[in-house]
Amino acid sequence: MDQLTGILAFVRTAESRSFAQAARLLDVTPSGVSKSVARLETQLGLRLLHRTTRQVSLTDDGAVFFEHCRRLLDDFDAARSLMSDRGAAPSGRLRVSVPSTLGKLFVVPRLPQFLAARPDVTLELDLSDRQVALVDERVDVAVRIGTLVDSSLVARPLWTQQVVTIASPGYLQDSAALATLGDLARHRCLSFRWPTTGRERPWMFRCDGRTVQLRPRVYMMLDEGEAMVVAVRAGLGVAQVPDYMAADAIDRGEAVEVLAGIRPPPTPINAVYASQRNLPARTRAFVDWLATLSGPAPLPVVRVPAPGRSRSASRGALRSAET
Repeated sequence: MDQLTGILAFVRTAESRSFAQAARLLDVTPSGVSKSVARLETQLGLRLLHRTTRQVSLTDDGAVFFEHCRRLLDDFDAARSLMSDRGAAPSGRLRVSVPSTLGKLFVVPRLPQFLAARPDVTLELDLSDRQVALVDERVDVAVRIGTLVDSSLVARPLWTQQVVTIASPGYLQDSAALATLGDLARHRCLSFRWPTTGRERPWMFRCDGRTVQLRPRVYMMLDEGEAMVVAVRAGLGVAQVPDYMAADAIDRGEAVEVLAGIRPPPTPINAVYASQRNLPARTRAFVDWLATLSGPAPLPVVRVPAPGRSRSASRGALRSAET
């Protein structure tokens, strides 16, 4: 059992790169974690960790040993969770983060179904477009849109999101033709800025079998997706938003999709959580429930009539837009 304690202390320290953080996760003292790892190193006759005053990092031997230990603990925790979940009902506080509009339209309206079946779960729901730090903020599950860059998280594929380019009929009537990417240079473009980083989100299109990123000249910058649809309805310009945000405005005739023939590929939507180890029954139940839901249904492609352009002229406009 002493060896298992040392392995657990080593893995938690390697994951968090901190004896103090590992101690908080294991509910012991930092010195206790450090001594457990030191005993394990002595037993193996190897140095597993580099220690500095600021952080801890793996040695080459430690990196190899870490992967084997993590699989060992995964198998152990999976077996333990399987046995503990037999007959154990999901209960306790569950913290979930979901992008605001996706949450309002697709998750919140269906929550009665989840909560009615699990009355002992207390749900805390964060609806915002910021990317939460799951471990630091003690968030159990987050729904994230786009390609995941944090390899330490476990991802469960859920749905996809389709982006569309929209403008109001009144704006289009009073503006220049909008049939190609090159035409965007003559239009008022409303761009999205990530509220957490301040970075502008590039516009995406699919042209000649490849995905093209474009940063048009910005007329106005906004950091909230629903506000972008409001701005389009008001005739302020052209915007690119998820189609479920634009669906109501399009249904009411207050917006139309433009450049529909070069929509970008759909973007993946995943449920992410910190680890498979010690995954509470309430977290597993919520992720499994999300996976049963049908995601945003993509809008049908409806092309807006535009002045005729030759194929060669369109390709020339595309080359102009990409440069």
